Amino acid sequence: MKKICTLLLALTLALPAAGLGEEVSLQYRYLGEELYRLGDTGYIVEHWSNFIGDDVLVRNIERNAEEYNAYISLDGRVKKYVYFIESPRCVDMSKDLTGDNPIYLKIKNLFETTATGTLALESYTDFTNWFYMADHHWNYKGSYKAYCDIIDMMFGPDEPKIEPIETVEFKDIPFNGSFHEKLNYSHAKENFTVYRFPDFVPYEATINGSPAKTYGNYERYFNGKYSRITVYNHYNAFYGGDRSELILKTNRPEKKTLLMFSNSYADAVKLLLLQHYDAVYAIDPRFYELEQGKKFNAQKYIQQNEIDDVLILGDVSFFIRTFSLSGM
Repeated sequence: MKKICTLLLALTLALPAAGLGEEVSLQYRYLGEELYRLGDTGYIVEHWSNFIGDDVLVRNIERNAEEYNAYISLDGRVKKYVYFIESPRCVDMSKDLTGDNPIYLKIKNLFETTATGTLALESYTDFTNWFYMADHHWNYKGSYKAYCDIIDMMFGPDEPKIEPIETVEFKDIPFNGSFHEKLNYSHAKENFTVYRFPDFVPYEATINGSPAKTYGNYERYFNGKYSRITVYNHYNAFYGGDRSELILKTNRPEKKTLLMFSNSYADAVKLLLLQHYDAVYAIDPRFYELEQGKKFNAQKYIQQNEIDDVLILGDVSFFIRTFSLSGM
């Protein structure tokens, strides 16, 4: 991926903070390790030009669309969906955020789908509501909104959704996320916070071909059993982490099966989506060939597992990284 110059980028604009009745002055201030602070807000971001500033990277979206269209046919039996996560990786946070994101429009035009959706940043407030201060992932609010969007897209707005029963803030976990880890910082300005949900439907988990007791460590965290290391990946530990192949089955044959292609953003929504399916098969193309020892064959996988719905979910870093679905 193209590395950008490490000079200070001063891109300043006063933006209205929606709903706050005041203006927020945003400025990209270089911190090191290709990370920037947004003015004096405390939020750390990566620079958009690192991900979409190179034409080759953007052309990779076209290649991925060709793979997806060729090996997962829109034949009337299998339904196909795309959900794009807009983040600072693909938008200039110092500019006006309203309007359709050009990367999302490109994806929407290239991928043959039953429907597409997006978590769209239309204001600075959207960003602060849905993303961590010092980590590239979405937070509990952002991932839950995406879950609701996806269910509306795939089932319609009348489909009942699992709703949180409590917001849990771990006051002894200052969330020093991935950006603080890169910068060797340890002064988080927010605590790790999640939603607690009613009991999930019972399921069996298989991770990379091996049975697992569970996916994620929800109950361990709620019971106070988690790491107190100053800089620790709590997003990964709580939600379950990245797996080249995760299979979740509920023994409800009357429901459909879902095949997901995604990166780590999906970790926070896999169990939520499972509430609507008999089984969820989650594939992370970044690791599949290395960990499975073979290329992924989408047509064979869909046939063998009687897949009904296919969802590709990710941010721009996922869509610009090429992946193969041909098995060759």
